[in-house]
Amino acid sequence: MPREGTPLGKVSRAFSKRGAVDVEALQAALRPKFALAPGSQRSVSRTWLDTFDWRLHSAGLSLEHVDDGPLILQFPDGSRLQGPRPRKWPALLPDLPAGRLRDALAPIISVRALLPVVTVRRAAQESRVLNADGKTVARILTESADDGVSHLQVQPLRGYDVDGDRIARLMSGVDGITAAATTPYGDALALASRSPGDRAQNRATSLRPETPARVAIADMLGQFAAVIDDNVAGTIAAIDTEFLHELRVAVRRTRSILKLAGDVLPANMAERFQPEFRWLGDLTTPVRDLDVYLLELDGMAAGLASADPRDLDPFRSFLVRHRANERRRLVRGLRSQRFQQLMSDWPVALTQVTTQANGGPAVGALARQRIDRAFRIVVRRGTRITADSPSEQVHELRKRCKELRYLLEVFRPLCADTPYRPLIKELKALQDTLGDFQDGEVQREAVRDFAAAMMEQGAAPPATVLAMGELAAQLDAHQLNARGALVGRLKPFLANENRARVKALVR
Repeated sequence: MPREGTPLGKVSRAFSKRGAVDVEALQAALRPKFALAPGSQRSVSRTWLDTFDWRLHSAGLSLEHVDDGPLILQFPDGSRLQGPRPRKWPALLPDLPAGRLRDALAPIISVRALLPVVTVRRAAQESRVLNADGKTVARILTESADDGVSHLQVQPLRGYDVDGDRIARLMSGVDGITAAATTPYGDALALASRSPGDRAQNRATSLRPETPARVAIADMLGQFAAVIDDNVAGTIAAIDTEFLHELRVAVRRTRSILKLAGDVLPANMAERFQPEFRWLGDLTTPVRDLDVYLLELDGMAAGLASADPRDLDPFRSFLVRHRANERRRLVRGLRSQRFQQLMSDWPVALTQVTTQANGGPAVGALARQRIDRAFRIVVRRGTRITADSPSEQVHELRKRCKELRYLLEVFRPLCADTPYRPLIKELKALQDTLGDFQDGEVQREAVRDFAAAMMEQGAAPPATVLAMGELAAQLDAHQLNARGALVGRLKPFLANENRARVKALVR
């Protein structure tokens, strides 16, 4: 994909200077090869955007607009791509005007919405750099921040990258001008209400084998509580579907850890909170299930052989209406006194554990015991699975694998790398197959239930019913394929190598 101004050399084109830039000194440094035509100074408002989970920042990208101008995507190599802005923020990918910019963002942001991160106002000046023929070959953008630091950026025009490098080399010789250690975006983030390092999902547990088990478990649960809290507002505001997904993952992990290791907490603590998190899990399930159907519907529709994908439009409308009803119930639940009380009492109880607990078993011993127990349960259930096993047995195996996965993830800091990597890789592969089996069955039955409800409401034209029948047949075939692959996928996971890895996992 073509971009603007890709550097050819290793020369930095970004500079900073303490205090104002001396334009005359800059002009003198560029002569005689180049001339500088300074523009007028003006005040600009720069707004940077990212997803809530900082996907652009993690990829080394920045996305901004200046005043009411176009979006500008800057890549790690300094090249840039421009595109028109959407009508409003937050903006999902379909809200962005079609074009190269949206195409570049699509694989990075996926289903997440773009949100304003920070807006700053700065004094800016754009100067043209002319070659010996009087032709503009580059621009130098200068911005002055409130802290007295000026930022300079060399932006060569298309086809003049070599000149851009020459200009940058000449500028580097000006007294006081140095290669920038920070970017304007990096400086602006210091003024933002949140930063990439403060998300609850990024707070890694610093586990030590000798840490008291109840302290370690309470700390893990506290991190999951922070994730839930992080995602409530975005879920209620319906910014994007990932807020609810992240919230649900944290709830599932909380429920699993309470079940698998909650007995190390003070008496009755797990029993007190388990029903509340089960309620929260049940509350969030319908909307998330409908999100998944809507996100996957286009892909399933593209696989129709005898029906037209447009025949599923009434089904899509039905799902949207059904989701709207379920979302109202979800929002009421998240605004309820019951939820507010849970999210008030739970962190307090966990903090009391982490600050008052002394002695008891160490988390290293707990990790060895619980991972070994969970693995043995998976092995016991897995060895019973055949090509003819009832669905209930397969679903139970899937649940036990999920519990083992959660334990491996939360105890990851205690695990030796050599046995962990192949073990988790094979577990993920097994879970993918089990997930395909589960999804095929659950979604097939859901499509049939939806079709029955639509027919009862008179909202299902004959063509739509036939198309939904073909969808159900697709999902049935999907499940059959997963069933056929399951026994083969189980064999490597149940092998003696993995049993040895589990024993060597936590020292």
